[in-house]
Amino acid sequence: MPRDKRGQGQKGHVLSGISRRRRMASRIAVGVSMLLLMSVGAASAADTGGFDAHPDPNAAPSARPAAGPEVKSIAVAGSRPVSGKNPTAAPSNRKNAAGFQQVISQKVQLKNTVTDADGDKSTLTFEVWTADAAGTPKTKVNLNDTEFGVIVSPYMASGSTVTVDVPAGRLSLNTNYVFHTSAFDGSLYETTWSPWARFRVELPVDLTLPTPDYTSPQPSPFDVPPSTLQTKPLGASATLAAKTPKATEQCSATDDDGRQVCFGTQLTRDESPKKVASKMTAAVEDVPWCNTDFPSILATRQTECDVRSVPVIIRTDGVPDATAYFMFLRLIELDGQNSFTEHLTVEPAQQIPLDFAEIDMNLGDHLCQGSCKPVQPDASAWKGKNWWVPGEMHSASITTSYLWDATVAGQKYLYKPDVKIDGAIMPSDGKIRPFMTGYQWSLDYSGGTSELDQIRCDTTSAGPGTGCVFVNSAPTYAFNAKAYPQAAAHAWLIQTYTPTHAGSLSERKPLYYMGDESQNTRSRARICPTGWAKDNGDASALVDVSDELNCDEFAFASSYNSGGMSAAEGGLNPAVLPGSTTPTGNACIGTYAKKLGTAVHLFSVNGTDPTFNEVCGRSSMSGMHNKESMGGNFGTFMRAMRIMDKDAYWLDTRMTSGGTCLYGSATPVVCKLTAQ
Repeated sequence: MPRDKRGQGQKGHVLSGISRRRRMASRIAVGVSMLLLMSVGAASAADTGGFDAHPDPNAAPSARPAAGPEVKSIAVAGSRPVSGKNPTAAPSNRKNAAGFQQVISQKVQLKNTVTDADGDKSTLTFEVWTADAAGTPKTKVNLNDTEFGVIVSPYMASGSTVTVDVPAGRLSLNTNYVFHTSAFDGSLYETTWSPWARFRVELPVDLTLPTPDYTSPQPSPFDVPPSTLQTKPLGASATLAAKTPKATEQCSATDDDGRQVCFGTQLTRDESPKKVASKMTAAVEDVPWCNTDFPSILATRQTECDVRSVPVIIRTDGVPDATAYFMFLRLIELDGQNSFTEHLTVEPAQQIPLDFAEIDMNLGDHLCQGSCKPVQPDASAWKGKNWWVPGEMHSASITTSYLWDATVAGQKYLYKPDVKIDGAIMPSDGKIRPFMTGYQWSLDYSGGTSELDQIRCDTTSAGPGTGCVFVNSAPTYAFNAKAYPQAAAHAWLIQTYTPTHAGSLSERKPLYYMGDESQNTRSRARICPTGWAKDNGDASALVDVSDELNCDEFAFASSYNSGGMSAAEGGLNPAVLPGSTTPTGNACIGTYAKKLGTAVHLFSVNGTDPTFNEVCGRSSMSGMHNKESMGGNFGTFMRAMRIMDKDAYWLDTRMTSGGTCLYGSATPVVCKLTAQ
């Protein structure tokens, strides 16, 4: 209140006099400012030579009179304006552990209130400094290339909240800042600055992308390691047959002495005896990962290799007398348009014990379904002796072809080839008559791999001509991340940081192809409505003048994983807002690509604050990166892998953070990505 010591009845005259003095002081201040400008020339506003980055941060505001000179002659006659005690930076919804507000937009706003006991309008001066982790000011930030480097607001009514926009490019990402304010009413500054407010511009998503290499070749869908995972098409039945039999020993009849011989169930890798035979190569020289080093089952879309460690046991009255250990290998190659090939290899894992006089392995029957017919080889087709005596370690292999009827167009068939091995086992106790038993492949599956050898053959347009695939072995589509990092980074973000993990092999979350083009169009329109990319993107991400901003959605609109596909339509992860059933891109994580310095970044859309519980993402980016990352390349992949509706596949984004993320695996996601 005015400093009135002359009695209550004269207060109105005193206030009137003070207001006149304020107005006169304001005119004097403006005049002084104009004289100052005239004295130094018009260029002084852009002259940063006088900017001091290290003044005393706590010196009185009048020591740095950016809002105008103080008129000290009336200081005793009026009240000074006052800044609010709670300055804030925006937009921000939270603070980090050190108390810094996390501003989630590159369009930063600073706010504080201002009051004046006399009711006069006042300005606020906003001064920003870099800070250490404790919030101690270090270096003053030049916000506008003037002597003081501060932002002075317009005159605002007493009690107002004053908001100023920080000019673009003045603040760095992921840097600690503090700011404070001082009020000025045209003649008087407040005596001290407001309290410091801590903040940092830390977007929920800030991915630094590698420089594109447009000469990088597209990864081949055939250059993918085999997998032991059995991944069925969406909604596929459990087995081709009614039920997979439980693995059981396959034994001969018991003789009069209580003896019998059995092929035991296959042993696990830990149970198997240490293999001492040399590595087998004859039957699988073109598939180096298929060998008898240890039990395993691996498959690609075109090749399946099942290696088993199987004991041959002589028993008397149920008690084992002797055991010989064999490695059985069955490799199936889908190498023809109406045929495929089986390579069967048998070799001892260790030398045959002296308890056996001889062990013979003969090829029994081959089995298949429907029009699938094995071409049964005769005994002369074996490569290597198919019998063993004590001390021998050699391999024996035989090849069988299967043919199927590919004459009817537009058909698809499921086959599950099977093979029987006949064994004649002779103990070394002087009895000449051998024990006869057999081993059937389909009676000794282990774990969840019993359908990995299921084959789908078709005469549709899914691939070139007719052909077959291992339908339960999901192929992998790989992005050319070196050439198109914007699209690869977006998929990496959503795949890594959302609970759906769409297409992630490590998380066992496959994508499922959706072949309905009309549904594809509906899903895309819901996630990426017309104009969204332009409204939320940045042209600095474009490659050249012919490029244009595109909206990239992930998971893909052509998948049942798409956020744009409702549950009623069969969608697995509909992106719906609370209270709604219609999918919308507003329920996805929104990002955009922007060049900052020498690198393109993928940023969260300004002012948005994702929870990372979203099921999808949409990103405004280079249309070239978006289209070329999929387009014809994905079409080639689909035909090579004979992908049909509901087929499962994996997505390898070929992106890695390499341990560079500021918060590790937590959020915000501030990382420097590398393309593989």
